Parts: sequence; C-alpha cells; structure tokens
Amino acid sequence: MTLDLLLISDGTDQHVMYVSNVEKLTGVLICPYCHDYVTILSDTNKRANEYFNTHVEKCKLSIHEPSILLHDVPMPICPAVLNHPTIEYLMAYGLMDQFKAQRGFITYDFETLTNQVMKEITDQTTLLSQLSKLSIASTEAYPNQDKSYELVKRCYALFDELANDYQEQLENYGQQSNSSFVHLWLAQTFESAEQIYQCMKYDDENIPFDRYVKVLGWNSSRFDTALLQDTLDFEFWTMGVPIGDLNNTKSITVIHKKSHMKLQFIDAENLFGPTTLKACVNDYGDKSEHKDVFPYEIINSKNWNEVLMKTDLFEYDDFKSQLKGGYSITKDEYYQYFIDFKRFINRLEYLKYNNINDTEIMVKPLMNLINTFEQFNIDVLHYISIASCAYATKHYSTYFPSKFNLESDKQQYYSDFDINANYSNLNPNAKLFVLITGQRDRGKQTADDYNYYKRLFETSVCSIYSAKFTFDNPPSLDRQDNELPHTKDNCLPACVSCNLPHANRNPKIASLHIKMRQYAIKHNLLMTISDERIQKLLRECITGGLAAVFYRENSAGKTHINELTYGEQQNKVISQDNENVTTHVIALDGNSLYPSSYSSVKNENILYIHHRMYMAGRSRFYSEKPYVIKNCIDQRKDIFVAKVKGYFPKSEYNNLLAFPPIFRNIEIENKEKVMSEYMYSQAQKHSLPMTNKDRKLTALLNTNGQFMVFNNYYLWLLIDLRLINTYYKAITVFEKNAANEPLVRTMMNLRIQAILTVSSKEKFNKLIINASYGYDTLNSEKFGKIKILDKADTFIAQHHPNHIGTRRISANTFAVQIKPKTATCFTSLQSGVFTLDNAKYLYLNYIYNFMYKCLDRKRFHFVLADTDSIYIAIAGDPAKDCHQQFETIVTDEQFYDQHVYQYLPDPNKDIYDHKKILGFGIENEGYKLTSLGPKCYSMIEYKWNNEKQQYEFKPKITAKGISKSQQISQTDYVNVINKDIVKKGIN
Repeated sequence: MTLDLLLISDGTDQHVMYVSNVEKLTGVLICPYCHDYVTILSDTNKRANEYFNTHVEKCKLSIHEPSILLHDVPMPICPAVLNHPTIEYLMAYGLMDQFKAQRGFITYDFETLTNQVMKEITDQTTLLSQLSKLSIASTEAYPNQDKSYELVKRCYALFDELANDYQEQLENYGQQSNSSFVHLWLAQTFESAEQIYQCMKYDDENIPFDRYVKVLGWNSSRFDTALLQDTLDFEFWTMGVPIGDLNNTKSITVIHKKSHMKLQFIDAENLFGPTTLKACVNDYGDKSEHKDVFPYEIINSKNWNEVLMKTDLFEYDDFKSQLKGGYSITKDEYYQYFIDFKRFINRLEYLKYNNINDTEIMVKPLMNLINTFEQFNIDVLHYISIASCAYATKHYSTYFPSKFNLESDKQQYYSDFDINANYSNLNPNAKLFVLITGQRDRGKQTADDYNYYKRLFETSVCSIYSAKFTFDNPPSLDRQDNELPHTKDNCLPACVSCNLPHANRNPKIASLHIKMRQYAIKHNLLMTISDERIQKLLRECITGGLAAVFYRENSAGKTHINELTYGEQQNKVISQDNENVTTHVIALDGNSLYPSSYSSVKNENILYIHHRMYMAGRSRFYSEKPYVIKNCIDQRKDIFVAKVKGYFPKSEYNNLLAFPPIFRNIEIENKEKVMSEYMYSQAQKHSLPMTNKDRKLTALLNTNGQFMVFNNYYLWLLIDLRLINTYYKAITVFEKNAANEPLVRTMMNLRIQAILTVSSKEKFNKLIINASYGYDTLNSEKFGKIKILDKADTFIAQHHPNHIGTRRISANTFAVQIKPKTATCFTSLQSGVFTLDNAKYLYLNYIYNFMYKCLDRKRFHFVLADTDSIYIAIAGDPAKDCHQQFETIVTDEQFYDQHVYQYLPDPNKDIYDHKKILGFGIENEGYKLTSLGPKCYSMIEYKWNNEKQQYEFKPKITAKGISKSQQISQTDYVNVINKDIVKKGIN
C-alpha cells in the first residue's frame, strides 16, 4: 500500500497534516459528500461496497437538506396545554381554577466601556469600537399571593473589584480570587432565583413546576448575552444548549450544579416585538417612568476611573454620538438629566442609578403583559417570544371559544372542550384496517403470526379507548410492561393516536391528550401534518406579503397617470403617460390584514364557500392524479392547496398589467435583458454585489413555465381572471373550520375599547392577533443546532462540512453551530399558508372586483405594494385637497355606493366601522410619493395635528434595514432618481 503524507516538524515532533488516501490508511470508506455514511473496506463483502457506491451516487445528487420528522398520525395543536406541564396537569385533574401565571422574574442590564478600534474589516464594513463590561444591574420581582409584587434592586460594577471587601465577598460564595464582578452577580442571582421559585410554586407538591426563573434583558440576544457568555461555564454552574444562533441567541439556560436551579436568559424585546425600551415603557408601562440617559461613548478602558469619580454633571456635548451621527438626546432630555443628577454625589452613583433604572422600568410592562394573557389562561413567561405566546393563545382559543366571547359581542360558537365529555366521533363509513402481508418481513415472522395479528386487528378495538381500527385510525401494539419486548403476551392492540400519548404518561394526562385529539377531529380543528408530501407542498406555497414598486416618482400637479398596454403584434408592453395629472396619493391599509385573513368572518364580498375564508384543519387526502386535482378545483366545495402550471391568455394582458395578480418567488437571472438596461447599468455603475441568480418576490402574469402552489381562494380568483391551468401536479384537501373567529372578534373589539379609553391595552390586543400567525410557518429546517463541546470535540466538529460557526465560552468550552441532519414540523403549517394566500386574495379581490368595476382606470395607477398596504396615485379634482379619495373618478355610482363602505371606513360611523374586520383603512394621504424599491420610499403626508387643530405636512420615511439616525430626507429619495446622487452613511 502506497500513501502520500504531508508532514510538518517543530524540530522535535512530527505531525501528519494531510493523507492522500485516508481509506487505505484506516480501512474505512467514508462518503465524500455527507461524511456520515461509513462502511468497512472489504474485498470479500461486495454487497457492502455496492451499498456504499449506491449511497454515494444518491448523495452526489442530494441537496443535503435535513430530513423532516413528523407525527405518525395527525395530532392536536394546543401548546398552551399540551406543551406546558403545569397547565396540562391542572386540566387533566380538573384543577384549572388553581392556575396562576408565573410572576416572578429578574431583569438585568449591562453598562459598557467603549474601546475605539476603527478597523476596516472589508471595503464596506468598519469596526468602530469594542465593548467591555463596566457594570451590571438587576431588579428582582417577588410575587405575592394577591398579584402584587416586591422589588429588590442590585448593581455590581468594575469599581467593586477595587473595594477592600471584594475578596471577602468572593469567599462568601466560595469563588476564586480572580472571579469578576459578573461572577459575583450570578452567584447572588442564583440565591435570589431560589427565593423567587419558592414564591411561585404551588402548595400541592404533585403539581409539576419546573425549577427555573426567567432572567430578561432588553435587546440582550444581540448584546448582553455576548457579554455574559464567558462567565456562564464556571465551577458552580454550567451552561445548557442555547436556542437560536451564535449571533442572535434567543435563550440561554444556566444550571446550578448543586441546587439544580435554572436561570433562563431571554430577550424581553422578543416579548413585545421590535421596539426600543423607551417606546416599550411608554406604550405598555407606567407613564410616570422614563428611561434615563448616559453618555456611554466618552468612557473607555483608559479613562473610566477618572471620568466616573468626578462630581460635576456631563455637558450636553458629551452626549454626541458617533454611531447616531449627532446628539443622542434632546435638550428636554438633557434638562431632565440635569434635575436627576442633583441627587447623586458623583457620576459613578448616577451610573449605578441609571443602570438599575433601565432594569426597573422593564418590570411594569412585563407585569401588564402577564396580566393581559393570564385572563386567557396563558402563562407568558413559559415562552421566549411574543410570536410563540400569541401562537399558543390562538390555538387555545379554538378549544375554549367561550373565554374569547365578549358580553358586548355574543356570538354562537361550539361548546368548550370538557375533560369529562365523550368526543368519540370516528367516521362510521371509514374503511376498516386490513393488515397486508410482507410489509415488514424480516425472516422472523411466520404465516401464523400474520393470521394472528390480522384477526386481532379485525376483531378487536383499541384497548385504551375502545375505538375501531380504520385506515384513518391505524392500529399499533401497546406494551403492558415497557421493560419487556413486543411479544404476544405483552402487547394489546391500540390506536397509534392513543398509543403515542399513552406511553410512559400519567393515565389522566394520557386521557387528556386523547380527548383533545378527538375534540379536534370533531370540530375540524388544526392538527399536525403526518405526510411528508403534504409538508413539502405547504412549505413550497409559503410566500411573504406584497412587496413591489410600479411607479417611482409621483407628484401632484406634475406626474401623469401611467398606462401599460400590450401590443400583441410586436409582443411588447408599452408604457405611456395619458393626459390625466396626479392630484393626490392615497395609501390603503388592511385592518389587521393577517388576522382578518385567518378570522373566517362572514363577508358578502368573499365570493366562495358561504362567503367565508375558511381555515384549514386536518388534512383529508393527498393526490397527484390530474383528474382528481381538476375535479377538486372545479367543484369549489373544499379548501385545498394545489400545485399547478398555468398562464393568462394574451387577450387578458391589458386588464392585468397594471397590477399583475400572481405574487410568487422566482429565480431571476441578473442579466441586462432580464433586468432592463437602466437597472443593470445602475448596478454596474455603483458596483453593487450581484450573483448570477437571485430569488425574488415577483408580480407575474403566468407561473413562469413552472409549477406553483396556491390555496383554493387565491387559485379560484386567478381562474376567474381567466387563468388557464395547463398541468396539474399535486393537491391536498383539508377539513375546513372557522375556529379563529372568536379570538379575532374579541381582540379587535378589546383593542377598540382600549383606544376609546386611551389605554395601553390597545397595544397588547393588537400584539396578540398580529403576532399569532408568524409562528405557524416556523421553519426549523433553516435553524442551526448548537452544541456545547470541549476543545478536542470542537476541533473535530469544525472539520465537518455541516459546521456553521464556533464561539468560545471558556478556555475549554465552545459553542459550535452545525447544520442539523433532522428537523421537526409540529406547527400548524397549513394555517400560515392559508393566512398568507388569503391576504393576497383579499387585496386582489378589492382591486379586481371593486376598483376595476366602478373607477375610471385612466385616472389612477398603482405606485407600490408594501406588505399590508397599497399606495395609489389618483387624478381627481384639482380644486379639492388630498382627502377626496376616489369620489371624483367613479364611473359606476350605483355599484360604488353599494360597496364602498363594505371595504372603506364610513365617515358617518364610529371607530368600530373604521376598524372593521376584512376592511381597509386610509393609512396616508398626501401630494408626493417617491419610491426607490420595496420598503424604501418617502411620502409627504397631509395629516391632522390634534394639538394644533389643523392639517400640516409631514414627511414619512421608510427605509428597511437602514438606521433611522442617518438623517435621510425626502429630498434624498428624489436626488437618487433625478440626479443619481448616492446618499452615504454609517449603518
């Protein structure tokens, strides 16, 4: 055997750095693509070599996506109960009257030193500074039985390490002499967490209550956790597996080795949505509290001691920020700082006060959030984000609709889930299960075995719940003694759906799971996907909101209405301005568009199936037979998701060009003939990074020669607009339900009541219904898996092709992120698909079945679409202001008068009409709109000022992904188009 080795030597030792033929050296064959399939190299075992070669050929063509783990049968989705051990136990034993939400928690915040670096990382990225720890503060919330609470505040700083008693403090906690002030804070926090846990747990020791306490920081997933990580692996505690990725850690659990108390560090911002701490306190907290200010950027590792020991206050110029490109505070905020500083002897004491205050002002918004959800039996602090919390609330409402049925808006819904009721409702016409021979023949089964189990399944019923076995309700074998194998004497027949929750569970909790599944089947509620083909079809259908620009510059009195016409002979689209001149620009905004889309509220303008946009429940069947797919589409009775290929005839182009109705992601080649000469030249001129292809959300007139997936409402509308389906690939049909109606009606009404009473609860109610759909489409396939490894294992992991990144935790501990081999899909994927496609149907239905039927199409054009908004330039009456809406361009007065206020707010009615479900509001009105791209536009609004009691002009700047501190003006947008001037700044 000949081997080529690359050796390096340090003069004493030699190391093998590279081996030309590893297989010959080790005697092992390793797949060169996935690096996971291994077999022993053998000259005699030809079959093993054949298997290996077959795997390599298959692996060569694979895209190496994670394999998806699904439930064996559809299971109920109610995470508020089934994924919460405490509530699960209380409900199983009928003790829900004892439920109490977790109210004990700890908030924390770091203050840092700035070390100037000014290092160019790339041509477009500069590292301005690095941060180090200056102080850490925390506020501990201890709950009382009457829902009140007591606060304990603490602060540890770099100065403490210089104190005479610092070593004594370390000795009190048994820590080493070189431990930092953060180690000291963590030791104290574990002690406090034990006391908070004792305040929260139930008196009944049988009620499960995990030994953990939430520790919340603001924006901590990108900031504070990075500062904490080097202290989380220690002599007395250890770090668990983080949730998230290395750059944005959603949750980190730290476990005390002796007491087993767990601190779960999460980002409080994730419980309120993207906002600042200052805005959160104002919107959700106590109006008397405010966030204080501090000039962090003037303190660094060289001057911190000198600067902070001074007794005079900071000057206004000290608050200049290099990151924000100006002053970080206003004159009024500086005056408030001037007043606050008088209470302190020096800047250090003010720093500690400021640090503690940032943690204390988080408490009230969190308590308000806990109270808001507790009324619906939802435990906020069980979750790590508002999306997961709202998702749990939405599904809980489908099992307990009466809790979401206001006295002021009583509706007739189905009855709540009852643990004592019987929900056995299997289809009596279902095809009985028949055992087919040979399915799992491994040479050990005999004909007698087959006949025994065939007879057993045909004559028996489920040993757990006495249900018959059908193809929809397949059997399994339930071991009576889990310590013994599957033998005839040790097994009884049981439904797969009963056997899964029955395994190793308390009988009452198993019964809860089984009954909730039967309840879900009875009411056609959402259930998990159990067929990988359906999962792939649904995943392919997920397409985000509207995002497109149709006309870039629109100015009243200047811009003409643009028309697009198709010349069939030349096979070209001709863009030309007509004689009508823009008088105003209007923005229509869907009233809580996504909640409206999943509400299933009845509305006469919805053209299909009882005038409701039903939501999908359990999947009924999947088919790839063209005649089955076509029949389901043509009958218009069932709700489904179908994969088809189609096109609009050229005779319909002129009706569709102004707003192409197919919004889907496609791959676009970055070539001049595809992008247009202008866009391609701009990209080249400004050296924009470009790949050969990009996947972009695009407005289309056909399916681009490929199969695309649509839900039934979206597809039926396209067919009504003359879409011709040429090929049918696949379909999955679902049970339909209107189970989300109680939640949406209740939250919309509670929100309106809060608006009328000027209550902060308005924000909470909006948050619940807007955030609840996002978790449906959670794609765990894209998430990396983080492992905590030692140095040796990290070295091995970094050489695996699935390695994503590594971060050092301590000298011998590393967090390693890898691409997982498997991913789960236990969320309501079909709910997310129907929400997104229903929203597109809602918008297109308004445009094609209202606007196009009663408005003069030569007197308006679409400017841009932005998620749930659409901006329109209108050539109305020049003598009227921008609030004239569509009234001067109506062509069919009777149709307009009949339908306009079914969509738009009626000025003669109250706020309940203005915020109606499935309606549209007037988001903005003005005279000028400049749009550079999706989510990058500027508008001059003409809005009413309540304080001044008059209309005034106000600029609206939207620039997604760009810092708001860049002082971008409406003029900058215009200059980009007309003068080709690039606006530069530091993001």
